[in-house]
Amino acid sequence: MEQADPRQLFNTSWTIHRLSPLHHGKDCETLLDDQVALKTYATRLRDHLTGDILAGIYTSTGAADDDALSKTGALKDCLWRAISQSLRDETPSRSQNTGFPGILVTLEYENVVYKAALLADVESSPNHRTGSTSLPLLLTKFPTALRQTFLTFLSTNFDTYCSPLRLPSSFLCAGLETYVNTLRTQQPSTSDTVEDVIKELQLTLSFSSSIAPELRSLNVSLARASLAGFLRDQPGQSAPKSRSLQHKLRSPFIGNLTSYLETHLAMKLDLDGPSPDQAAKQHVRLSKVACAAFVLGSEGRVKLVVVADRDFGDGVEGSEARGANNQLALEAGESLLRSVIRKAVVEDHSAT
Repeated sequence: MEQADPRQLFNTSWTIHRLSPLHHGKDCETLLDDQVALKTYATRLRDHLTGDILAGIYTSTGAADDDALSKTGALKDCLWRAISQSLRDETPSRSQNTGFPGILVTLEYENVVYKAALLADVESSPNHRTGSTSLPLLLTKFPTALRQTFLTFLSTNFDTYCSPLRLPSSFLCAGLETYVNTLRTQQPSTSDTVEDVIKELQLTLSFSSSIAPELRSLNVSLARASLAGFLRDQPGQSAPKSRSLQHKLRSPFIGNLTSYLETHLAMKLDLDGPSPDQAAKQHVRLSKVACAAFVLGSEGRVKLVVVADRDFGDGVEGSEARGANNQLALEAGESLLRSVIRKAVVEDHSAT
């Protein structure tokens, strides 16, 4: 059965949603291993998008109102393919713990290709129960009108509920730590690995209108040369004054950054998120984390980057460094994507 390369999940800016289980009844046992079912739903989606008279349903994508869609041209092909389970073929001993069960949907127009992915975590069974398949995270790279049409198709054909997946400040902090810790755990002896992969780091702080009516956000940029200092434990510095921060901080990076902002900018921040009873009092939050390796946005945006030709040096030694760092970036990106999937699962459970 033809499968999609899981690397297509990388190097794309995705909008993320949470999906309840997809109900397909007796048509198939699961969507993931049934080529006939995937072709059937691909045909239905194509009919849905083109307004095929034979399908009995005409659906407008709003192309006249959407400049992006107005330039796509005619729909040439619609493919649904299961995503290959292995991300790192060269390390088969670890391949059983990599990859993501899921489906890649590709819409090929005359002038552009759009795609979406429905994903589950490899450590949990994607089969919710007989007659349904659980793929809790939906990634889409669509114009707004096309995305809405696709969501309507999923809801109509699978009786699934779709909702935007927001990422709170605490999750953005945890995601940053997950990425950094994966790099440091896998190659702790190389001090410049984090700097080589992440490069410059930009954090966007958002403010509530009650305390900053004229200031919606503030970007804090950390140069590549500064990252190492924030990643080290710094016993010479005083601990954060806030007792809640002392209990909540999970790593040196967030702790050092918070302490730095409080010391040098007089900004008392709880970047890791407040306790539940303090939620209403939080006026400053982390709304975006962006670097050369990934982007996480609180509004529900994700991008994971794996670049084949990063400049880590010349010659054989430089080539080996590029390969090693790209493998680390791939593994760290995979860990980060898995955490987003688990966030979707948690949201699904809390909704029920």
